[in-house]
Amino acid sequence: MIVRTDGLVLRTHKMTETSLVVVVFTRSWGKVRLAAKGARRPKSRFGAAFQPLTMGAFVYYRKEGRDLQTASEGDIHYAFDGIKSDYVRLGYGSAVCDLLDHTTAEEDANAFLLSITLDTLRWMETIESERLPLPLWYFQVKSAGCLGYRPHMSGCTVTGERIDGRAWFSPEQGGTVRERTDGPGLWLDPETRGFLEHLQTHTPDRIEADLFDRIDQGQCEQAIRLFLDYHLGDRRPKSFTYLEKLKRSRLGTASIAADTSPTGGMVS
Repeated sequence: MIVRTDGLVLRTHKMTETSLVVVVFTRSWGKVRLAAKGARRPKSRFGAAFQPLTMGAFVYYRKEGRDLQTASEGDIHYAFDGIKSDYVRLGYGSAVCDLLDHTTAEEDANAFLLSITLDTLRWMETIESERLPLPLWYFQVKSAGCLGYRPHMSGCTVTGERIDGRAWFSPEQGGTVRERTDGPGLWLDPETRGFLEHLQTHTPDRIEADLFDRIDQGQCEQAIRLFLDYHLGDRRPKSFTYLEKLKRSRLGTASIAADTSPTGGMVS
């Protein structure tokens, strides 16, 4: 069976000296694994179509019961060069692709999830670098809802009552509760809860990015991480560990720059 579909390349790995195994999240068939024969040759007919973080049109031969299908064509629709040309943005974009790969099964089509992913990556190309965590938070929260485990933020998951003040966020309970429970969790202030709900219910063009600067970013990040760890367990993507190292490195560089500024000099 010949399949023609568009999709996003999530990752690749070496198959032979001249070929690649390519993981693509397609619109029509969900996640598929393709054997791209000759893709590692300098003058491959596939060109750069099978580079990670590339949206393209693909043709492959599908055989029922086979884990690895055979790619025959690949053309680039959009290369996300704004992400690939910046190592920090590339780190965030890779985290999105890794998370999509880790949370989806093969050949489980979800066109809406692909749309959320593409919206996120386009947002990452243009957003200010200091706000790059925002599109990643958006993707984590939005994709959770798309996959059926959206965290509840507007009230108590136990009683159904509305919560006006701070609330305990419990991944085990599926969101916020009025009273602290056993197990992992943290207290969220109303502004943090409201912002997370804002991410759940809006598209990037309607998200108030200025709120990112006014909320408790540590609370948001910790809540999302707790939720992700609860659902993924040991399957947490390695790219998130790289991102944490990258953030620490950037904070260290910023600190050194401040200490050596003309107004202050080096602090001993």
